[in-house]
Amino acid sequence: MPELPEVETVRSGLEKYVIGRKIESAESFHPRAVKPSSIAPLSSCIGAQIKSVKRRGKFLWLELDRDFVLVAHLGMSGQLLVQDESATQHA
Repeated sequence: MPELPEVETVRSGLEKYVIGRKIESAESFHPRAVKPSSIAPLSSCIGAQIKSVKRRGKFLWLELDRDFVLVAHLGMSGQLLVQDESATQHA
């Protein structure tokens, strides 16, 4: 599991790619990640613009232009992958 310096490195690197961009799709690969009924459905962030990327402890907070944030945890792998748009077009 990544420690705070690694999480901060991911946060600052991610920030370069996502600030000002809109979320086109969202998918959770683990049902427990979106299980609590108190959270908005993941689909409600589609179309939202990412305003900032912050860190709270080991959690990454993507602040949106809506009344909620998208929260991510790096888990055991300690990574988020950013893929060039052209790579998905040729896959």
